[in-house]
Amino acid sequence: MKIHICALKRRSRSALLVGLMTLALPSIAAEQSVLFAENFESGEATGWLFDGKGKNKITEYEGNRSLNLTRQRHAQVAVDVEGYSRVDMTMQLAAFDLKKGESCKAEVSSNGGERWQSLLTVTPAMADGVTLHSNTGRIKNPGSLKQLLLRFRADGGRKAKCWGDNVEILGKRAKVIN
Repeated sequence: MKIHICALKRRSRSALLVGLMTLALPSIAAEQSVLFAENFESGEATGWLFDGKGKNKITEYEGNRSLNLTRQRHAQVAVDVEGYSRVDMTMQLAAFDLKKGESCKAEVSSNGGERWQSLLTVTPAMADGVTLHSNTGRIKNPGSLKQLLLRFRADGGRKAKCWGDNVEILGKRAKVIN
C-alpha cells in the first residue's frame, strides 16, 4: 500500500496512528479441508455402522454405486470436526417403493446422536428410484463441537428402498497470516 505524504499532513495525528496500526494487523485467510468424503464407488461402506430392521448393501445402477438401505435400516458414521470455524455437509438420497407416510432421510447430529436434524427427506412423490436428491447444510461457528454424526435412514415398510450417496464434509478454519 502506498502512503501519500501530502495527504497525511492534512489529517490529524490520531487518524495517522489508526491507519498505520491497520497496516500492521495480521490478515486472516480461510483454509478449507475435506474432512470426510464417501461415494461408495469402492464397493465398501468402511466406517459406517448399521442398525435397525432391514438390509444394507452397496448396489450399482448405470455405473454408480450407492448405499442401499431397506425397511427401517440406518447407517451412521462419525466425522471429527474439532477446530473448524465452519462445517459444510452435503448428502444425497434416492428412493423407491415408498408408501404414504414413509421416507428416506439424511440426518445430522451434533450431540452424539441424542437429537437428529434432517438435512434431506425423500418422500413418496420424489421416490422414482433414479433421481439422487441433494442438500447441503452449514454449521457456522461450531464452537467446541468435536464430532459430527451423519446418518442415512430408511423409514418405510417391507418394500421401501433408500440409496445414500456422495457424502462430503468440508471444514474451514481461520488461519492467521502475519
